Order: sequence, then structure tokens, then C-alpha cells
Amino acid sequence: MPIIAAIPDEERQLMCKEAQQTRDKNYARRLIAMLMLHRGMTVTDVARLLCAARSSVGRWINWFTLQGVE
Repeated sequence: MPIIAAIPDEERQLMCKEAQQTRDKNYARRLIAMLMLHRGMTVTDVARLLCAARSSVGRWINWFTLQGVE
């Protein structure tokens, strides 16, 4: 079962582009985490690959669920 809701293709492309172009690397890291979760990775795997705590990834999921990409 996916951790986050399915992300439409257009929104995923926007997220990839935004992650590459933003100067705010923490924002880029959150976007990349959401894309990894969308691909089916676990919170633990995402946290390990991004060198973040699992609780941080959980906060990012809440951020994305409530506010979206904005």
C-alpha cells in the first residue's frame, strides 16, 4: 500500500523541475523524498538515502499531504 496518494504526471514533472531549479536545498530534499515515496520506497529507505530521520520524513509527508507542492 502506498504511503502517499498517487501524484499525477504533470505534478511529478513539476516537482522534478522545481527540485532541480530551486536554491533551497531543503525544499528540494523534501520534493525528492515525496517522489521516492511515490515510487514505492519505504520511509526507512528514503530516510537512509537522504540522511534524514524517519520522523523528518514523516513531517515531510504531512507537509505534502496538507499543502501540496506549494
